[in-house]
Amino acid sequence: MFKPPLPLRLETPTGWAEAALADPEGLLSDHAHCEKKAALTALSLMHAFTGEVRIPLLLARLAEEELNHFRRVLEAMQGFGWSLRPDAGNRYAQGLFEALEKRNGSENRLLDRLLVSALIEARSCERLHKLETASSGHPELGAAPWLAFLFELERCEAGHALAYLRMAEERFGAAVAPRLDLWLDREAGVLAGLPWRSAVH
Repeated sequence: MFKPPLPLRLETPTGWAEAALADPEGLLSDHAHCEKKAALTALSLMHAFTGEVRIPLLLARLAEEELNHFRRVLEAMQGFGWSLRPDAGNRYAQGLFEALEKRNGSENRLLDRLLVSALIEARSCERLHKLETASSGHPELGAAPWLAFLFELERCEAGHALAYLRMAEERFGAAVAPRLDLWLDREAGVLAGLPWRSAVH
């Protein structure tokens, strides 16, 4: 039985997966933009750990892996003969970061940034799994190479979510659990207000 890397409080409806399966070019275009932004997020977080080595090294590895995924998504799209569509924005991530901006205090804000990053990765994992489950009801898809590629990334997203959570725990200790509890509610609220589209978020 699938268990997301974080205890997400709202399950993605099957209708989202059906919309995504209907437009794989749009789905991969969105995922390419997401991977690029994820790499930039990991790099930007390094500024908060000046003078340290361990966490910046972990972030560097994360950024490298995200950038590698970005390249691989582009290569896959090129192989399928698909175009990279313009970035339509990510209302899910925007909603989370808007809530984050209302927080005051650099240390509290850093904790929130780490937790928001963990939640975004956890939701990506959950949605890719949902896509895998829904695809079983579409035998006409067969072993579509774009699907196999996305399913491979599902495990990576889970690992990234746990990596961000462990960084938060290493820096903030017992303060993480109650703050994560709050963000799990916020994440569910943001997701509930969004329309379905062929995008990971």
